[in-house]
Amino acid sequence: MFSTSSPLARLKNHVAGWQDRRQPVADLERFTQRNLYIFPAREGFSFLVVVFLIWMLGTIYENNLVLLLAFFLVAVFVSTIFSTHANLEGLSIRVGDSDPVFCGHQLQVPLIFDNKSKRWRRRVFVRYEGQEHAVDVPPVSKASIQLRITTQQRGWMNLGRVRVYTRYPLGVLHAWSWPLLKSKCLVYPERIPRDTTSSDGTEGVGFAPAGRGMDDFAGLEEWRPGVPAQRIAWKQYSAGRGMLEKTFEAQASNPTWIDWDSYKGVPVETRLSAMCAKAAEMENCGQSYGLKLPAAQLVPSQGERHLRQLLTALAIYPDLPEF
Repeated sequence: MFSTSSPLARLKNHVAGWQDRRQPVADLERFTQRNLYIFPAREGFSFLVVVFLIWMLGTIYENNLVLLLAFFLVAVFVSTIFSTHANLEGLSIRVGDSDPVFCGHQLQVPLIFDNKSKRWRRRVFVRYEGQEHAVDVPPVSKASIQLRITTQQRGWMNLGRVRVYTRYPLGVLHAWSWPLLKSKCLVYPERIPRDTTSSDGTEGVGFAPAGRGMDDFAGLEEWRPGVPAQRIAWKQYSAGRGMLEKTFEAQASNPTWIDWDSYKGVPVETRLSAMCAKAAEMENCGQSYGLKLPAAQLVPSQGERHLRQLLTALAIYPDLPEF
């Protein structure tokens, strides 16, 4: 490992700063002459050595056909510079929407290529953290690949720089770019169940699930997206009354609070993980639940949208969520 004061470290920092100025973070990156680079690949240097040897043979033996072959190969190499560069120039890339995951799970992040020209973009490669994907982008269309990233911490995840390159058509030249793309990748805290006492005085584990024979039926309400399937009034739906959901007394009169203060003495990350596990448990059982954080509060409710709001608040803590 090099110290921060070593010449190599200073050179790397200088190059990184230059790269940040030349290719700052962007929602969408379009490849142009400003952010595309090209250099002979290893095979390209071998190609040039062979051309040089052919030219030497033609010169030594004064053979015009051999010299013509050498000049033809040089012309091929020069024309390949333009075709390889053009395979990326004008192509744009952005990060697509990804579904949040719990910490420790794989996050699937789509990268979307947009080709507005009338030419094929063939053998475009993306390299990121040891992964390598290839894609062909048809004329005037889009194509995408999926990055699979193992998550290690909660919160908003930044991808960092992605290397996009091509060696099409001959493989003797390497054209590449390092876009730094804005991403909207959210990672929830890891779910770790933990026994505690909720703020209403009831045990945080071992509660009776609402609507499973332990609570009185309260009536029907208009269906909301994200409500568990077992709480949909299927009999009324089959009778043509539309989508309705069943409610129970415990849901309306005795909501459970997932309270930050109920986990006193527990480390922050462990506390967030326990609260995530509690929220998922409540949602699966059809119980109404709310969230209390030191500087924010989410009123009791249920459903997929409510669960996402709660998990997002826990994921970005201590930043304040927008409920």
